[in-house]
Amino acid sequence: MPAAGQQNRGMGFVNLLAKALQKASWRVEQPTEFADCGADIVARQGEKIYVFELKTSSEARKDRTIPLISQAILEAQRAAGQVSDQAIPVAVLASGYVSDSLAEGVKDFALLNAPDVGVGIMDAGGFRRFAGHGLEALNAERARVIETNRKAVSPGNLFSDLNQWMLKILLSRSIPDSLLSAPRRRYENASQLAESAGVSVMSAFRLVRQLSDEGFLEEQTGLRLVRTEELLERWLRASHYRAQKIPARWILGGEENRFHAALRSYASRTAFRRVGSKHAARVPPRLCLGLFAAAEVLGFKFVHGVQAELYIEQIDQETLRELSLSTETDGREPDIFLRVPKYPEAVFRAAVERKGVPTSDILQVWLDVSNSPARGKDQANLLRKRVLSQILDKAHP
Repeated sequence: MPAAGQQNRGMGFVNLLAKALQKASWRVEQPTEFADCGADIVARQGEKIYVFELKTSSEARKDRTIPLISQAILEAQRAAGQVSDQAIPVAVLASGYVSDSLAEGVKDFALLNAPDVGVGIMDAGGFRRFAGHGLEALNAERARVIETNRKAVSPGNLFSDLNQWMLKILLSRSIPDSLLSAPRRRYENASQLAESAGVSVMSAFRLVRQLSDEGFLEEQTGLRLVRTEELLERWLRASHYRAQKIPARWILGGEENRFHAALRSYASRTAFRRVGSKHAARVPPRLCLGLFAAAEVLGFKFVHGVQAELYIEQIDQETLRELSLSTETDGREPDIFLRVPKYPEAVFRAAVERKGVPTSDILQVWLDVSNSPARGKDQANLLRKRVLSQILDKAHP
């Protein structure tokens, strides 16, 4: 027996379908008139009678939807036979979100295996794809107004903080783990991506939906990014903003080796204090090397003579003292610049440690140096040639 939640979702989609039929000037029959046939909806369009059987799927995956549409086909045929010899059976699959590619796959399967049956695919966003027996008149694109709330769905920011983190996860299987820290596995749906990313299912669902809508995702064999070169170019444009850089100096007359030793010591001391410390008096801020200093640590040094830049979650004087840094430069040239990232989760969750030194991941370095006036384009081109070429339109499923 279906769970109550599934029954409610099913009835919600039945109501959406009934409203779509009525809006198209079809006559939806009263349930009592054909109660014995067991169909979800019986409707008339002119002289034709259509018998609809609807199945819902909590996950819009091919291995889940094909068995459901098969069941809907059989039940629609049986119900139509009880209504009239001339009744047209229609099998409908519904889910919270259905991509164009999955809709085409379900439709092709149904028409190939049951050409006498009409087929329909619909989702909660207003998308409807019907085929056969004149049902195409019911089609609607996702951009239309949602009937349930009468307002258009506005797309989210494709390159929000958590979205950038999830994009790094989706690209990570083509990047060595020494250059980007992320869970590496095959993702079949948004729920699996959300679990690995440590984000809400809704956040992952919105990203998957937007990537699919904009043609950056192929879902037939899991969540597989396509047109990655265009995606990265858009990501690069979205990352162009004026970052706040705070000059700082080494208190003890520093040098690079001493600074790296301080970073290693800080990372090892604070890692365990940062986990589950909701009630702690002070949670130490996350930090990692950025831009050219990070490129050097990752093994891609190209630009010389540029001050190091350190990403830090927030300017915390106690942390700066631990690192032997001071923001009081007294007008002297800074030894280092501090950056508070606009997208902290994307920066810190994907950061790696090289010999104990916390360092921005290679994608973050590429995004950041591309927008730097200090020979940033040259450094970015090097990274693109030696690393990013591995992910351009080659992201694995």
